Amino acid sequence: CLVLMVVTEGYKFGAFITLCKTNPIVLMNLIYSGLWFYGYNELATMTIKKTNAVTQSVANTAKRVIVIVGVAIVMGESLDPLKLIGCGVGIGGVFLYSVIDDLVKKAKK
Repeated sequence: CLVLMVVTEGYKFGAFITLCKTNPIVLMNLIYSGLWFYGYNELATMTIKKTNAVTQSVANTAKRVIVIVGVAIVMGESLDPLKLIGCGVGIGGVFLYSVIDDLVKKAKK
């Protein structure tokens, strides 16, 4: 993956370094983005340790749906039918998982 990045985008690296040196906002955004991603990965790892990978995956799907709908509301965008179908599938999958998970837990008792 790194090799592909260097081959396709490597010629822009010098311009990126120059931009980081001349525009401190770009450098700070790069640092903040890296720290945010690190924190997100730490939280995901702690969540998997407390629950399991399937629960984390379902929660991640629910998060994506919430972010899509929330951003559409905040930015005043309309949700076209394809977006609504995608959100419906995501919400339906999360709902079905929680119902099936409850049924399995009751069956084990």
